[in-house]
Amino acid sequence: MQSSISTILHNSNGRNSHSTTKGRNPALLMRIPYIAGRWVRGRDHYGRRRLINYLLSVDDPAIWLIGTRRMGKTSLLRQLELETNTEESELVPLFWDLQGCESFDDLSYELFLAVEDVAERFYALGVDVESLEKKDAVAILRRINRALAERSKRLFVLIDEAEVLINIARRESKWLARLRKSFQNGRQRTIITSTKLLAQLNDLTADWETSPFLFGFSLANLWSMDPQASVDVILQRQGTYQMDVPQPIMEDLLLHTHRHPYLIQHLCQKLFLPTGEKSGTLRPPSTFDLTADHLLAGFFQVDFQHLVTIERRILLAVSKLVVASDEDLIAELNDLPPDRIRMFMYGLDKLGYLRKPLGQWAVGNEFLRRWMQENYAQLSQKLDSTLNDENIEALLQVGRTNELTYLHGKIERLQKDLRDLQHQYESANRQIAVEIGHKIQSVQDELLNAQHELAQIPG
Repeated sequence: MQSSISTILHNSNGRNSHSTTKGRNPALLMRIPYIAGRWVRGRDHYGRRRLINYLLSVDDPAIWLIGTRRMGKTSLLRQLELETNTEESELVPLFWDLQGCESFDDLSYELFLAVEDVAERFYALGVDVESLEKKDAVAILRRINRALAERSKRLFVLIDEAEVLINIARRESKWLARLRKSFQNGRQRTIITSTKLLAQLNDLTADWETSPFLFGFSLANLWSMDPQASVDVILQRQGTYQMDVPQPIMEDLLLHTHRHPYLIQHLCQKLFLPTGEKSGTLRPPSTFDLTADHLLAGFFQVDFQHLVTIERRILLAVSKLVVASDEDLIAELNDLPPDRIRMFMYGLDKLGYLRKPLGQWAVGNEFLRRWMQENYAQLSQKLDSTLNDENIEALLQVGRTNELTYLHGKIERLQKDLRDLQHQYESANRQIAVEIGHKIQSVQDELLNAQHELAQIPG
């Protein structure tokens, strides 16, 4: 990992990763550029390019995007809204925040307000926004879809805080069934974001005549940023003022946070030193800096509660062993079938509860590791979960299948691109050959990453 990060640092637009304070005016102090605790988009939004491309191109009309707390779900939806809010886009975005909704009437009212907030967007496409007031959510979506279809457009519904659907399923299951139908009818594209807690919907809707609510949704996981994007965040490459960060500190930041977007910004805020006229730097992290504060501890507690019993046992076993091989965990949890352990470990890795540096399993990041060790005794007494193991395992199987299909397709495409570039390289003049050589290296790197990701998926 260190060599790949060093390469990224060395090649990042020619900037030196080591801080240089000579010649700076200490009176000109830089404001803290890092943003933690609120959603971002545009210049403040880093990375997620591969996931965004996937979400915009996948054929599935309905996608469930799963992520832990503070993983950037809202920011991703807002970025998707920004990128599709153009005249050229076939998709017309609508951000729908469900937070605080307790009934289907609440959902309908919030949907109307969401449309009203961007009324000009829909007026321009023939939608009579005022006529939607006091309509139910299904009717609102139907009317908008009809209007957009006349303009050869499709509605792109971006739903945040979808966990509220759990209580609505308990009280108004009939309305939820109608809403699900509109999500999956193919006229619109829908992305719902939530934690794993939303899986309870399948238990609550298991007696539907058709199928449970989440059946038919394609699964996608939101986890850590790729190394280049993580470095860009730390150096604030898209910001007004850039950072100069020594390479050893950069390595520590990426290792301790495991490229978790919120933790990167959270830790950088703590370490920030406004030492330059055009840029600042970061001090080395201390043990105190890596201890979860009250806010982080609350997030970790909620994330732990969203795990099923098997997942809690696996995570606690890794915390106890500190680092562990597959064989170590199978031996530690010898009452469970190895295949089930591996499948749930795959899911924990995808959501960032676990990581696998140098071929050994460890807790997902240093903040979580320390919090688990400090609270190990209490967490060990809380193994029972309200979530169903079998339902989560079925969802993991679906996610695994989707990921395999995506990676096989991606590898096939990259291999074709590589063959085409190599053919062009053979007949190109010297100047063009240099440019093609850079493209070949980029495709080869992306191909190796995709093949590595494929190798990590359990058989």
